[in-house]
Amino acid sequence: MDFRNLENSIEFSDDQLIKRIIFSNEQILSFVLNLKRGQTLPVHEHENSSVVLNVLQGKGELQINDKVQKLQKGSAALANGKDKFGIPLVEENLSLFVTISPRPNDKKFAQEIG
Repeated sequence: MDFRNLENSIEFSDDQLIKRIIFSNEQILSFVLNLKRGQTLPVHEHENSSVVLNVLQGKGELQINDKVQKLQKGSAALANGKDKFGIPLVEENLSLFVTISPRPNDKKFAQEIG
């Protein structure tokens, strides 16, 4: 069993979003993604993997394909395979617990940022 405290991965930077890897193996990748108010995450795809996100804190908007949905603490969302996924608006510092399965082949997805 592997156990992590997600609160230790919540941190913000004025310069860029912060991504902290929680678990990573061939089947799964999970991380905490932190965006300060005003930062965005460009629309992108996750190969053939499904993405589940849970809002730990903050408020913003999530775009999956052409649909935009409000995010707030307690929200959860699922993007499948070739769905186009992004965060166009962060209203309050936003921390997301993100799980991608299977882990994408492109190693950039498993790298920390910030």
